This record gives sequence, C-alpha cells and structure tokens, in this order.
Amino acid sequence: MTQSDLPQLSPPQFTYFNEVKSSIGNDPSVEVLNLIEFPEGAGYLIPIIVDNRKKARALATILNLQKEMGNIVVNLIVIYDKSIVRPYGRTFTAEGLVDLYKDALATNRYFKFAEEKVFAPGTNSVYPVFTKSVIQFFNDDISDLYNNFNEVAAFVFRDILNEEINGILINPSTEMDPSTSDKDSE
Repeated sequence: MTQSDLPQLSPPQFTYFNEVKSSIGNDPSVEVLNLIEFPEGAGYLIPIIVDNRKKARALATILNLQKEMGNIVVNLIVIYDKSIVRPYGRTFTAEGLVDLYKDALATNRYFKFAEEKVFAPGTNSVYPVFTKSVIQFFNDDISDLYNNFNEVAAFVFRDILNEEINGILINPSTEMDPSTSDKDSE
C-alpha cells in the first residue's frame, strides 16, 4: 500500500467551508461563493453575498469572521451590493441580540426563533433555535459508511457563529419535539 492508496480526509478548511455553505447558505437571500485560497499559505476566504443590507449587517455581526484551525485561518466576508459589510460596532443587550438573530436568520430554512434566558441578574444567554435537522455533506470521512459529515444543524451553527457577543453567551439549540416535552413532565 503506497501513501496515495491510504484513505484521505477532507482538509479542515473544506469541511468548514461546507459547514458554512450548508448552514448559512440554506437561505434564499444568501449565496456562499467558493472557497478562495490566498497565495503562499496566507489562509482562505469564504465570500458570502446577501441580498438585503440589514440582513448582511446582522450576519456580519453574528458570524465568526475568522476561524483558526491549527495553522489554517479561514476568513469570512459578507458582501451586500458589491461592498464588504462590517459588523455593528455598538453594544447589544440580550434582547437586542435576539432581534439581531431574527434579522440575520429569518429566511434561513434551519432557523426557528431566538430567545434570551436570564439565569441571574447580569447573567443571561441568547439561544438561537434551529430545526431538528441533520446537515450532511461528503467529507471523505472514513468513520461513515458513505464518507459523509453528519451533524445536527444547531451544532454546525455553533461552529460558525460567535460564541459570545458583548459578554452574552450564544447557545445554538435544537427545537424541542412537542411529543417529548409531555413525557418529561410525567
């Protein structure tokens, strides 16, 4: 068996690109363009074109615009009307972040709603809630019979969204199945 005969895994930048394309790109208002490699190992770029300025600004704010995976760096840019959109520079309350997630993801087929939860005074989180879905794409994954990447939608969004904004934790979640919520209360 030669080196070229050994199973190959998709490089992390391709997996991340497919996560972005499969999650954020699951929106009729958003187009995720192909992954661009910078010369001389300077990293990668994923351009995201959005057809609405308010949505573009909200996406630029909630997305992790620079993902580091070891020595590999992948940058995201959000584009509206042929211009790069910058994130909002202002401070958001948890309630404001709920509205921001609605602005960014309202037409995304995986998004259900966003909600804030206060645990104690000054300690709260925002929960963008996603459908009970699996995101799947080919990934040269030898641990899967079909070599696919398979992950719950909320976990894929967790990988591409900011973990916190203005000190408020962001916790992507999966919608509750109404049939199981009754069993939990018994």
